Amino acid sequence: MELHLGANDERGDMEASMRPFRTRRLSQGFTLIELMVVMLLISIVLAVSIPRFEGGVFEDPTKKLSRYMINTIRTLRSQAMQKQQVHSLVIDLSNHKMWITNETMGEEELEAAGEQARTLPGNMQIVDVQFPDEEPVSSGTAQVNFYPAGYSDHVLIHLENDDAERFSYLVQPLLPKVKFFEDWIDF
Repeated sequence: MELHLGANDERGDMEASMRPFRTRRLSQGFTLIELMVVMLLISIVLAVSIPRFEGGVFEDPTKKLSRYMINTIRTLRSQAMQKQQVHSLVIDLSNHKMWITNETMGEEELEAAGEQARTLPGNMQIVDVQFPDEEPVSSGTAQVNFYPAGYSDHVLIHLENDDAERFSYLVQPLLPKVKFFEDWIDF
């Protein structure tokens, strides 16, 4: 008996021969183009969403202020030794601002430094600055000096936020690090 293959039979044979190829193709993984498209989509989503987190709930004002204080005091101490000049952190308790000065600044430079002062986050206020054996400074300005020999004034800086949480920063004369306390401390 002789078999006659029609057009339908040939197509059926071709489809059957293509199936293993398709199955094998799917099990090999993704192409480079597919991976690049997925990476592009992820990049676009991140580019749109990350700026929205900035300044949001993920950024704690207390931690941000602590980083600023620690880095600023470390920088002032090293600049005083490096340049052999007295450097100062000026704290404006009335306006809740801080800025940096040094002994070589003229009147105009001092005014410009005050105008470029760092304002504390909205919910943080400087309550007082306390030097040993002195009354706390609770209004006006206080100045913390850093000297060329590598030491500084001994000072406590007390802050409070809107939730009545109190914080203290302790600057010690001979230690390079600032100590942060989640409570008020005294000398």
